[in-house]
Amino acid sequence: MSRPDELLWISQAALLGDKRAFGRLMQRYHHRVRRYFLMMTNGDRALSDDLAQIAFIRAWQGVAGFRMLSSFSTWLYRIAYTTWCNHVASAKCHLSLDDVSVSDVVSAMCDEPPPDDDRNANLRTAVAELDDAERNCITLYYLEELSIRDIEKITGYKQGTIKSHLSRGREHLRSVLKKYNTDEK
Repeated sequence: MSRPDELLWISQAALLGDKRAFGRLMQRYHHRVRRYFLMMTNGDRALSDDLAQIAFIRAWQGVAGFRMLSSFSTWLYRIAYTTWCNHVASAKCHLSLDDVSVSDVVSAMCDEPPPDDDRNANLRTAVAELDDAERNCITLYYLEELSIRDIEKITGYKQGTIKSHLSRGREHLRSVLKKYNTDEK
């Protein structure tokens, strides 16, 4: 779908309540929103699907209020981020990676084959050790390829805070993965 097509679908959905137009937008962004939730839930597919569905329901309910002050994807990620924060606040728990296959997460995220079992376990451990803010920023910046300005709009964090979360997250991942690489030799 080209940018003019997207603008047409947004306009039809927002101004006319066209469900089919919104369905086209959902088709375009469903994979990306689900991938975001897969990273935030440490690969829990069922929970990721549920959260994505909630986010798209909220987007449909709010599409008439979309004013195009940011890109549609930024607006949608803001809804996904808020959905995640609401889930964490209501669950008041930390999700475990023990029963989650990182190869499932990697397969869902990209077209590359999953890492071998040792790297898989190391990556799982490293990602699990990131706090939610770091995991959010790392996911939105590196996986979803959003700009720091877009992440600011989505999370409400200041740009300096985002850069700090990215830096700490990278360093944390690097140190955990380096530890495992030296342990293997």
